Amino acid sequence: MSRYRFRGFTLVELLVVVAIIGMLVALLLPAVQSAREAARSTACANNLKQLATASSSHLLALSHYPTGGWDSASTTLAMIGFGRGADWRQPGGWCYSLLPFIEQQSVYDTSPVDGTIPVPTFSCPTRRGSALGPGGVVMTDYAGNRGSWASWPATLTSSTTNRDTTFGMPSAAGTIPTTYPSTPADFKALETSVTAAGSVLNTVQAMFASGSAATGGVIFVGSALVPARIRDGASNTYLFAEKYVPQTAYGSGTTGYEVVAYAGDSPDTLRGGHRPPESDATGWDARRQGAFGGPHRGIFNAAFCDGSVRPMDFGISPQTHFLLSAREDRQPVSP
Repeated sequence: MSRYRFRGFTLVELLVVVAIIGMLVALLLPAVQSAREAARSTACANNLKQLATASSSHLLALSHYPTGGWDSASTTLAMIGFGRGADWRQPGGWCYSLLPFIEQQSVYDTSPVDGTIPVPTFSCPTRRGSALGPGGVVMTDYAGNRGSWASWPATLTSSTTNRDTTFGMPSAAGTIPTTYPSTPADFKALETSVTAAGSVLNTVQAMFASGSAATGGVIFVGSALVPARIRDGASNTYLFAEKYVPQTAYGSGTTGYEVVAYAGDSPDTLRGGHRPPESDATGWDARRQGAFGGPHRGIFNAAFCDGSVRPMDFGISPQTHFLLSAREDRQPVSP
């Protein structure tokens, strides 16, 4: 009979094999993580595409873009409901108005609306693994384009046609800038469907009268914007974009995750181009409140009024970013 002699691994050989495996893992792990993040960013862009498509369906059905709702401080889930219509009479914001157009008719028909039912379309997979926010209710990682903050004229009338507009970072934390060089002008000061109505609710009236609401975009407090008002062109105007939420706030229910997605005008649901876009990796500062941005490396995703979704560089010129959030500044700009 043949006799076989088996030789085992020496300790040195075993250590060499372990070292080689460790090197391979170290080389492959970044590539795997990069591939996963690319997939998550694509899924995020797909969410925005669905929201843009839903807005187009809303436009075809109701002849205007979804409303921004009322001030979130005065709305509760009990106030939001399908019986209140889809224009300035609706306290709920754009997330609520789009529910029937993203296959969530049953949630829309629930009165009061149930904020605990997950709606994955509103959540970015890079930022969080659940469609529910820190408060256990639906929250949104995307914001409608409200336009930019501005100073209202001393006398607010329906005939006002121009308003001072600004862009860039304010000089002091927590303050709204009033003047900057190269300021675009010639904005429509009022949304006719709101100001012309004799029974506008006090909440909406007060926001317009105080100038605390930005109305230079597409979705804002009390809005029911028609396509003809987007004079800069649908391909040159933001509709939705990812919003900046500092990483420290992901699980805290603050700074971007404070109100349910269905609420009205709020920094949680509406953002503008008055701040440069910010990465979530950037620490919190009051001057960054209301900025677009996101968790992806180098870019944030934005949906335009023509239905397209494009990755936008965080290094975009602040003025270009501002102009893309303004629907009728009448200045040439290219994304």
